[in-house]
Amino acid sequence: MPDAPLLHYSTSTAPLQAGTPDKPAANTIDITVSSPAGQNVYCDQLDVAVPVSAPDDGGAYFTENPQSSISGKWAPTSAQMKTGRELGLDPDTNYYHVVFQAPPIPGFDLVDTPLTISITGGVAGAPGSTLTCPTTETSGTTSGVHTPKTAQELTWDTAEPAFYLHSFLACAPGRPTVPRTKFNAGDAFSLTWESNGDFFHLYDGDGTVLHEGGETSWTVPAGTIVNDTSFTLKAAKRNATGFETAGQYATLTITIDNPTLGALTVKGPLGVDGKLTANDGLSVSNSLTADTLEAGSVTVTQYCQVNGDLTAEGLVARGDTRLDGSLQVYEETTLDGPLAVGGRLTVNDDCDVNGKLSANYDFSVSYAGTEKITTVGRSGLAVEGDFSVSEGGTEKITTVGYNGLCVDGDLTVNGRIHD
Repeated sequence: MPDAPLLHYSTSTAPLQAGTPDKPAANTIDITVSSPAGQNVYCDQLDVAVPVSAPDDGGAYFTENPQSSISGKWAPTSAQMKTGRELGLDPDTNYYHVVFQAPPIPGFDLVDTPLTISITGGVAGAPGSTLTCPTTETSGTTSGVHTPKTAQELTWDTAEPAFYLHSFLACAPGRPTVPRTKFNAGDAFSLTWESNGDFFHLYDGDGTVLHEGGETSWTVPAGTIVNDTSFTLKAAKRNATGFETAGQYATLTITIDNPTLGALTVKGPLGVDGKLTANDGLSVSNSLTADTLEAGSVTVTQYCQVNGDLTAEGLVARGDTRLDGSLQVYEETTLDGPLAVGGRLTVNDDCDVNGKLSANYDFSVSYAGTEKITTVGRSGLAVEGDFSVSEGGTEKITTVGYNGLCVDGDLTVNGRIHD
């Protein structure tokens, strides 16, 4: 029969968290090995058998092969899955057999400073169960002379695991290992989290419940998120009767690169490198610069520059308005400064311009499907119906109430006049 161990063993005393097979709890067990005071003990090998399947006695176990390390000059030389029968232990339990060895240098087998072994992994077991790791030393009192000693059964108690919720992340579908917080409007994306909770509630920024269930992931359907949104996740624990007994919360903010806005108020300058779309009103207290703009109504208190097209129900601009593309306004438009349109200008209602109106392309005004004023296809201006120009309350040019054209002031014509 093997002799009793020569070395002393101490283990970490805090209870391990007892997880379940589907939600194991992360744990680390520490084993400190030292020589008795005043004695020289030589050891060249330590064997630790870690259970990785449920023991018959209902004890705790690691749910997968754990990671191991040892302090000092020693190192793990091998780690293999073995049956209890192979190790002379519980025949129905599988073990992760970790072997640590001293450096093969004369004198290095002397255990003159404590050795600390750490083994980390997920643990499962009922709260109050015990994790048992048989540990065997190959030792002696003379350097180079070692024999296996009786195995020590090192144990750790387990307790109810701490309730946790963490690693609340977003990722693109099919790329679960790449976390992201930026998407385009309407993109589908996945939300994942880690928790030992029983039930989860996912809310959007308005407090609307998007998802409920026991899963630890959910895919946001395409078309759901069109602007920046902060998600709130609630994890709940339930007692034996099914009632929620505790809650944990986590938040995650997703940024949308091309948001769709219901309304936008900007105190300072607003610059948009791409297309700006507002489904309701857009109010800018300073200047506005955009490539293209679509909005229910637009109010700009200073300079308005659109590098493409501007489409709105109504437009109010207090400063200069410059458009490189077309302008389409379906309701009242007020421009207190000059208007420069590089493309086509379409006005479906009255248009009062108190400043300069400039079009760098053709100019056309229609009403009820009838074209009244146009330069399209002509070298000059064609007028179908009445035409009037006023300044400072004085009507300067008009056909209203006249059989022809009335000019109150000088009339300069650079081309020909046809009757």
